[in-house]
Amino acid sequence: MSRPARFETRGDGYERWRSWDPVERKERYVYVHQLLCISDGADPHLVFSNGDYHVHHGNRIRWDNRPSNVSLLDSEKHEQHHRSHRVAGRQRVARADGGRR
Repeated sequence: MSRPARFETRGDGYERWRSWDPVERKERYVYVHQLLCISDGADPHLVFSNGDYHVHHGNRIRWDNRPSNVSLLDSEKHEQHHRSHRVAGRQRVARADGGRR
């Protein structure tokens, strides 16, 4: 007997659809931001590339799945983007506390 897909929000804010795969006998997931990116014209093969590409939330709010907030980035550029924001955030903290951490 097949089970209907269920919508859920993970504890970290990502929204996804969850369904049972009777052939593989395991849960399968598809994330709303992935579906949105595809509906906005992204190549599904890139969206589901096992990590070569990532769908990025521009404002870093994981449940903000507006088309204007998501974009497809290759994994290296995505990591560089987040790395530069982490460094900038640490610099802001350092300035805010007078350089004491």
